[in-house]
Amino acid sequence: MFSGINRSGRLAGAAAMVVLVSATAACGSASEAADGGSGDVGDTGMSVGSVHTEVTVEVTGAVTLKGTSKAPMPTNNGVDYTSCDQYGAGEKDDEGRAYFVLPQMLTDTIDGKTVFVGAMIKDYRGAGTYERGTLTDTGSPPGVSFGGELYFTQSNTTSTVTTDGKGGGSWVFTDLSTQNADGTKGGGGPAVSGTVSWTCAS
Repeated sequence: MFSGINRSGRLAGAAAMVVLVSATAACGSASEAADGGSGDVGDTGMSVGSVHTEVTVEVTGAVTLKGTSKAPMPTNNGVDYTSCDQYGAGEKDDEGRAYFVLPQMLTDTIDGKTVFVGAMIKDYRGAGTYERGTLTDTGSPPGVSFGGELYFTQSNTTSTVTTDGKGGGSWVFTDLSTQNADGTKGGGGPAVSGTVSWTCAS
């Protein structure tokens, strides 16, 4: 879908990334701290620049946790964001299709777990509400990883993302679940429900 430089930083590779934290520069944000950013380093080893997101995660179910962390500016096509308004407007792939990438790798663990979000809005039109069918990811269904365990959007998942056009928003979901024991992905495995919300700060 995307041919940009950051294809490796998606949810499909999250299990490896949360173990090898030094590889998280693949999330498309390592340049921020080097380009005059604050360089604040979280307990995962990730750092953020002066423009970054502040993310709150609250889930229940197979995983129960609640907490807040900073996260580098997410991009799937190598965009070097310099403002929250620029991030809020989204980005385009090499074919000119508009996307909005949700915050990805949190710099701090939450309740002892590394959290990675893999989701983006396709055909992004700016501030508004986007239902499950508009969410995608590269290499896997949209979802969230907690400590390396992946919970994906399934056929029984409900999912709504709202963005404010200024770099903030929220993703509310029910029944993100793991792959079933028989290898199928129709839902029914251990599941989580909750919210990922974020603001953009500079």
